[in-house]
Amino acid sequence: MPLTATMVITTVRAGLRAVRVRAASQRACSFSRLRMPAFTSAFTAVATLALIACGDRARSAETTASANTSSHDPSKPMKYAKIDVANHLGFAKVSVGTGENYAEGVIDAHGAEIIPPSTEFLVNDITDAVALLQFAAKFLFVDLDQGPVDTTLFATTNGFTFAEPFRSGLALVTVGDDRFFIDANGERPLKETYEFAESFHHDRSLVYNGGKKRIIDPKGRTVARLSYDQVSPYNAIRWQVTRIKEGVYLTGLVDLDGKEVVPIIYDAFGYFQEDVNRTIVGIKGVLGYLDEVGNLAIPLQFDYAESFVKGKARVRRNGRDYFIDPNGKEVLD
Repeated sequence: MPLTATMVITTVRAGLRAVRVRAASQRACSFSRLRMPAFTSAFTAVATLALIACGDRARSAETTASANTSSHDPSKPMKYAKIDVANHLGFAKVSVGTGENYAEGVIDAHGAEIIPPSTEFLVNDITDAVALLQFAAKFLFVDLDQGPVDTTLFATTNGFTFAEPFRSGLALVTVGDDRFFIDANGERPLKETYEFAESFHHDRSLVYNGGKKRIIDPKGRTVARLSYDQVSPYNAIRWQVTRIKEGVYLTGLVDLDGKEVVPIIYDAFGYFQEDVNRTIVGIKGVLGYLDEVGNLAIPLQFDYAESFVKGKARVRRNGRDYFIDPNGKEVLD
C-alpha cells in the first residue's frame, strides 16, 4: 500500500537532536532514536531527506573507529591519494585506496575530516556547505558546517531514489517515479511534481508534465512553452528540439528562453562534445559541425564524419579520407 510522505531534514548532533524541518510518513519514522510525528503531502513516497551533522568533537578516535570500521581512524596519520580542489568554503572531497579499498570523504579548509573516508559511500558533489552522498541505493544531503559527521547514521536514514546537486538554490530529487525540487531547508517551493525535469542551469530548467514541455525559472514560472515533438538537453545554454513529420526527424536548437536559434533543418544530429565544442550535423547525407551556440563551425561538406578524439576527427570528402582539427583544418593522422 503506497504511503504519502513529506521530506525530512534533520540535524543530529551528539547530545542534541535538533529538528530543522519536521516531516515524516504516515508511519512515524525513526532517526537515531528520534521519533517524528506523522504528516501527509500530495506526493506518494516512502523516503526522507537527511541533512546530518554530528559533532561530539571530544568523541574519542577509538569510539569513532569502533562505530564505523570502514572509515579512517582520525587518530592515525593519513595520506590521501587525491584531494579535489576545495570549494569557496574550503570543503574538498578526498579519496584513499584502490579497488575494493577505495574510499571517499570530505575535509574542511583546515584539513579536518568532516566526513571520514569510507568504502560505503561516494561523495557525488559538494555545493557550499552541503555534500551529496550516494550510500548504497539512496542519496543523502549532508550538512558540513556543524563539525564531524557520524557516518553510522547513514544506514538508518531514509534517502532519495536519486538526487542532483543544488543549482540556482534548488536540488532536483526523485522519489519513486516523482521528480521535484527542494530548497536548502528541504521544502518544496515549486510545489509541482514532474514526469521529467533537469537541474537548473543559468536559472533555467526543462520540465515535462502531461506530455507538455516547458522551460521554467527558479520561481517555477513558465519562461517558454515548447511545442516540439522532442526536446532534450544540448549543452548548458541550448536545448535540442525536433519535429517529426511522416517519419522524418528534423532538428534544431532553442536558447534558454525557448527562442529558436538554429532552424529545424538537420536530419542528422550528433551529441555535443564539450572538449572541442563541436557537434556533427547533416542534411541529406552532407555533414558538418556546429559549435556550442549552434553556428556552423565547419560547413556541410563531408560524405562521412566522426566525432573528435584527442582533438581530431576522421572525415571523408570526394572519396578521400583524412583528419581535421576542430576548426576544420586538415591535420596529420
